[in-house]
Amino acid sequence: MFLSMTALAQVGINTTTPNVTLEIKAKAPGTKPEGLLIPKLSGTDIQSAPYGPNQIGTLVYATAAPTAPNTVTAEITEPGFYYFNGTKWKKISGSGSTISYTTVADPNILGFVPSTTATASVDAPSTLTVGSATATRQGTGSFGGHTYASYSTSAAVTWYQAYNAAKNMGGYLAVFTTDAEWQYVETNLLTAYTIFNTNGAWIGMAKFSWSAGSALTPDPEMKWITGEQPNHDYSAGGTSAIRKTNWFSSGEPNNAGGTEGFVHTWSKNSNLTKTFNTYTSTHPWNDVPANSTLQTQSWGFIVEFQQ
Repeated sequence: MFLSMTALAQVGINTTTPNVTLEIKAKAPGTKPEGLLIPKLSGTDIQSAPYGPNQIGTLVYATAAPTAPNTVTAEITEPGFYYFNGTKWKKISGSGSTISYTTVADPNILGFVPSTTATASVDAPSTLTVGSATATRQGTGSFGGHTYASYSTSAAVTWYQAYNAAKNMGGYLAVFTTDAEWQYVETNLLTAYTIFNTNGAWIGMAKFSWSAGSALTPDPEMKWITGEQPNHDYSAGGTSAIRKTNWFSSGEPNNAGGTEGFVHTWSKNSNLTKTFNTYTSTHPWNDVPANSTLQTQSWGFIVEFQQ
């Protein structure tokens, strides 16, 4: 290798005539590995470092997602190249081999067209009345280009009351199509607030039925109210089926008595957990009737916004 520098401070590696600020030419193509090796860091290491305005444009290769992502590293969800835009790390996505999935709500399933401009920081009020209860905003956060707000309530609210409260804000009851999305929201909007040690929270999964003849199948069907599909996790390596992303507690949902069909997160003090890939959820999911009054199930809700 040789290095040259011109009077205009252009640097060349393996060339004496660099054409740009830095030009690197291969020295022995086809005989040895050549290229530019970008720094490799774990998501947790990236999150711990003091990146700021002077580091805008920094490029790194993340070897893994952070164990407890924050708003700056929320989009580091898998190994790959990421750049820092001054406020958060963004993935550099290639074409051709990238699997795409919808993050757009289907209004035919959701029942309305959610706002494309509303955000948790602006449109989720600090308090509001839901039925006969007062809902208090506990936390807000951002993941994957969407924002979220968690609410605790002073008394039980029905799933439909929570659904309408979210709708009136311009959002909808939160849906979780990837493990990383759920882990971020649980860590930052539930576990971080002690009120959810005792309070459960409604989320955006429900049982849908044709209410017609048996030839219309599947009936009933549990799915996200936005119509989004959960991540189909081929890496789980199941021997009997491919895992669909979910964080239901053991044996759930079970539609007990044929009357359950609306999903909530358990309170932490319910002492129910779900572990997958070294992450343990202390607020796993469960199905109950829409009018459950138990504090561990229905004294809160989580809202998702498309911005």
